[in-house]
Amino acid sequence: MAFAASKSPEQGKPAKQSPLAGWLGRKKGDKDKDKEAVPQLDVASGVDRALRKPAIAVEAPVEKEKENPVRDALGSIEAALYAIDRIRDTLEQACEVAISAKDIEDAGGRALLAEHYDELRLSVDYTIEQADPRAAILIGKGQRHLDVNLGGTTRYSVSPVRLDASDRGLGLSPPRDAFATYEEITQALGELDSALARADRAAANYCRDAQYLIARMNGDVEN
Repeated sequence: MAFAASKSPEQGKPAKQSPLAGWLGRKKGDKDKDKEAVPQLDVASGVDRALRKPAIAVEAPVEKEKENPVRDALGSIEAALYAIDRIRDTLEQACEVAISAKDIEDAGGRALLAEHYDELRLSVDYTIEQADPRAAILIGKGQRHLDVNLGGTTRYSVSPVRLDASDRGLGLSPPRDAFATYEEITQALGELDSALARADRAAANYCRDAQYLIARMNGDVEN
């Protein structure tokens, strides 16, 4: 399970790398090595560095600099990855709450944890609502494909993945019985495991989309 190893407060979080850091400057022969790997989700420098790096700047007349579909798409992906990072942190906290509930025999204590769990569940939706509008295009309720014009008739499509708490998104059910039974806690843990996997897949797909678009900016991909 994605949440099997609970985190120790004393240890803190390990430093995360940008999800795109390993692909910037990657050799063509290396791309299959991490094809199925799920990247770390801290995006403090990944796409941002790609957009600022002079070596991959797109040469264009001054009057056209304001319209760069590739840069715009990378900005949307970056915003989505930031939001996914926050969502995943929330899911991990919810996992810890549910795991703690399994160790409590008192129904009242489990009910308090169930209330906290539900707050975390709802905060997933809040994260999306407060996210950059560019992220909502890819992970919100009104998500849509992001079609990127690469020049002429060539287009690239970035597929959306809905990541709210609803059944159409992460599928996180509210604790209607306030964790009164261990079966409900087990169900919540199963839903969280699936939600974490879905968030990881979305992040990995968006990183691969960004990898391709960055390669386009580098001129490494032929039309």
